[in-house]
Amino acid sequence: MLKKRLPLDCPSVTRKNRFWVFHAMMLLSMGRGYAQPAFGAVKPVVQPAVYEQDTLPASVWKPKWISKKESFKLTIRSMVQLWSVYSIGFEVYNTTTKAYEAVDDRFNLSLRRAVLSFSGEPYPRLQYTVLFYYDQIGRDILASGLGLPNKAEPGIGIRDAYFHWKALPKSEGLNFIAGWFRPQLQRESITSAWSVNSMEKSSSQSYFRSHLVGTGLGRSTGINIGGLINFKKTGLLYNLGVFNPTTTGLNGSSVGNIFSPLLTGRVVVSLGDPEMEKYGIAYEINYFNRRKGISLDFNAAVQGKTEQFESATTFGPGFLLNYGALNLDGEWIWMRRRGQETLPTQEIRAISSRCETGHIRIGINLPAGRFLLEPTLMVMHFEGAHDALKQADALALHFSSGDETTYDIGVNCYLDQRNLKLMLHYIFRDGNPGDAGDGATVNSYFFQSGVGAIRRGNWLGLGMNVVF
Repeated sequence: MLKKRLPLDCPSVTRKNRFWVFHAMMLLSMGRGYAQPAFGAVKPVVQPAVYEQDTLPASVWKPKWISKKESFKLTIRSMVQLWSVYSIGFEVYNTTTKAYEAVDDRFNLSLRRAVLSFSGEPYPRLQYTVLFYYDQIGRDILASGLGLPNKAEPGIGIRDAYFHWKALPKSEGLNFIAGWFRPQLQRESITSAWSVNSMEKSSSQSYFRSHLVGTGLGRSTGINIGGLINFKKTGLLYNLGVFNPTTTGLNGSSVGNIFSPLLTGRVVVSLGDPEMEKYGIAYEINYFNRRKGISLDFNAAVQGKTEQFESATTFGPGFLLNYGALNLDGEWIWMRRRGQETLPTQEIRAISSRCETGHIRIGINLPAGRFLLEPTLMVMHFEGAHDALKQADALALHFSSGDETTYDIGVNCYLDQRNLKLMLHYIFRDGNPGDAGDGATVNSYFFQSGVGAIRRGNWLGLGMNVVF
């Protein structure tokens, strides 16, 4: 049985006891951390003590943080290629009649490329770059241009996303780049579409990129070590990279059970005026009469066994010559894959396939009042296997075959260097499927994603490139 609680004025509680009970209750109600809040009141939260770094005792270790640059600011740029193309002679292969059928020649207006760029240098010598793209808006895949369409609700993707750390404060000789970017190999692949002086980039880069990283975008995740050393009339630019291999397994989300990294290397020797004053992975073709020099480059890449092949190699030279008004560039790349196939008799047969591609391009700057005109000519060629057995080996190794040639002739009008450029060009393309014959999709002249077997035809293009 519980005893009743006695009130303070109860006769059983003496004067002395009432004194001590009163003070005990006061102490309990005022004591820090012990008082209970009244019903409905918010219980106070006790915050831990916070010490400013400068107030810590001298004996306590204090971190020394890296300070952001006071001049740091986010740089935003937009780059757009607005093209109008008149397509001529595009044909689609009819699998029922076993013949090519011409589609109507057509006018097609599109955003060939559109990029939104964010970049900055928040810490000394540490830069970042992120490029979003929304290419091919309005593209008709039955027009003679290149690439996939970006349909009624255009998609957006990441073109580049990487960090660049300059390791030496007073030298360009050692730099690290890591993230999602182009392996530094083949001048055409690593040069921006806003910098080349043909209207479309050479198709040689498409064959090269497909072989190297498996996609037309030409990017992969990796790390690159590079540097630039310039003397009075000579210079050396180098790049060495390690990249993730092509993700062909598990619906494009893995390299599969077999793993071999992609190893790349590129060395450029410049004579005369240097190609660049500071190290970077952005390149130019036209220096607007300011450079008199030549750059000679050699490119190489190797990769071991994957689920597509036993080994793959890439190598070849290139050059860029600028002499006042003259701009001349070119390259030639050899590509090879080796593999195995299992015969019906269960025997293992070693197979291999090789192809080669490249281009040469010339432009001459001519004054036109306050602006600049540049007539240009480019020739591109791809050469692969032609006989039936070798084409079958190429197909087994996921390689292109047959041949293709492209001619690009036109004129550029520079209104603000490459920041504002108008172009009028005619592009002629032709191909040979080899023994594979009609209906074969052995290279990009004979294949369009979403359509199938085609003959791509020619096109007349009027375009505008804008960077702002």
